[in-house]
Amino acid sequence: MDKAAQRKEPGTPGGERAEAPTRVRPTQQGTVYLWTLGAFSLFLLGFRAHLAFLLGSLAFGCAVVAWFVARANLRGLAVQRTLPLRTRAGAVTPIAWSVQHRGGPTRVGLELEDRPAAGTKPVRFVVDVPAVRGATSVGCEAELTFARRGEIEFGRQPLKLTSRFPLGIFRAERLFELEGRLLVRPREGRVSADLLRLLRGRQQAQARRRLARGDELIYGIREYREGDDPRRVHWRSTARRGVVTVSEWRSEEGREVLIVLGRGGPPGGRAASTFERAVSASATIWRACVAERLHVTLELGTDARITSPGDGRGLERGLDALARVGAQGRRRPRAALRRLGTASARRTVLYVAAAAETNLEAELKAAAGRAGRGLVVSAQRAALARFVRGLA
Repeated sequence: MDKAAQRKEPGTPGGERAEAPTRVRPTQQGTVYLWTLGAFSLFLLGFRAHLAFLLGSLAFGCAVVAWFVARANLRGLAVQRTLPLRTRAGAVTPIAWSVQHRGGPTRVGLELEDRPAAGTKPVRFVVDVPAVRGATSVGCEAELTFARRGEIEFGRQPLKLTSRFPLGIFRAERLFELEGRLLVRPREGRVSADLLRLLRGRQQAQARRRLARGDELIYGIREYREGDDPRRVHWRSTARRGVVTVSEWRSEEGREVLIVLGRGGPPGGRAASTFERAVSASATIWRACVAERLHVTLELGTDARITSPGDGRGLERGLDALARVGAQGRRRPRAALRRLGTASARRTVLYVAAAAETNLEAELKAAAGRAGRGLVVSAQRAALARFVRGLA
């Protein structure tokens, strides 16, 4: 998803868990200032330059006051981090922070540092926070991208809220442990025109010319029923017959599509990147099938199967499942093909292969049925471009 609406739910990013006490340390400039001031004051004291020593002591007293002010400048502040629940690998993702002031004098000169999670760009944010008045909150935003899919956990590194106010010689710092999770879906490309024609089949072009024997209803057209989508009304047939009729494309034979994601190779290296392309190709084909309102099933080789019945539903569940799928584990996609081969049907079976597999064509043919079609979509770069484009 690209820029989804931000909302908070239990267990989503943004929950504040704990807050560490404030730490105050000299900055690099402050360290030089204090050592120089101390050495100069002792030097003047040795020469009994009492007036100059008094001025040095006054400057040192200002530094002590600055220490207390820097510490107090973070008092009563809380931080929240807000993220969308889902995003897509490689997509720009908004991230927002809110600094809340429970009450008291205005807090100024604040800086927020966050290291969201591994595999993000940028890996570190440093954001200047505007002045925060008492009993109010101030928000700030930024954008990041995720290089890999999966469930990303936040909170491994604490978020820092710092202040160098008033003189810049001390740095006050408070750590906030903010935890949460974000689901990153796989990258997506676009299906080729050849694959799109294969998925659609010939029925859509032929349905308008066919007549069903006995009831004089055009094939793929039926009378309107309560709850039907008004956008599916077939106006020509409605005007000719005087009865509201709607298109019934999903009942066509041979339009059932099955997407099977094969197993990946050993973890790491080229095999891992090839499997990620296979996952991205499966997500691309899945979205295209749902958009075409095909009856499509996503088979990952587990007990759960995700099906879109041809009405545009099921897209989100399929993308979420692909975001979490592993290369190996307990997945048995070939076993799913063999189960399908025992039932007579007519379907288009797309096997997205991340590695070379033997005796695959026979199982694909059996799963597709006598009048169906089985096709291997290889995730190798050169072969994949025939079916899915736009994936590196």
